[in-house]
Amino acid sequence: MKSFFLEIITPEKVAFSGEAEMVIVPSVEGNLGILANHAPLFAKLIEGELKIVTGEKETFLSLGEGFIEVTPQKTTILVTKALKADEIDEEKLLQAKKAAEEALKQKPTGEALISAQALLRSTLVDLKVKRRKRRELEGR
Repeated sequence: MKSFFLEIITPEKVAFSGEAEMVIVPSVEGNLGILANHAPLFAKLIEGELKIVTGEKETFLSLGEGFIEVTPQKTTILVTKALKADEIDEEKLLQAKKAAEEALKQKPTGEALISAQALLRSTLVDLKVKRRKRRELEGR
């Protein structure tokens, strides 16, 4: 399979920079799959799980909101966060998830509701990536 140059950039770091054969990202229109020679594209990304395929290897990242730009030269992803499983602290995530669930039980409104929903959504995506990696290591 042909490859293309992929960069994933957050405000804090370059989370990935190198060749990829495919990347799947969560967009407002659903998941987008990008292969080499993809048509030029600019799209808004939502929080979710990103998948990078290089040869036989699959890498998953927990992605924040942002944008993807696909050009003939490269694909660039600019997002608020991009975390690999080994960068995720599961214990802290479980505490944050519990706090978000408790906040939502109080039936908040306005900004408090939006904040609690965003925290819960973020922790669920992070947990999915973390647990996927653990299952891979366990051979499941």
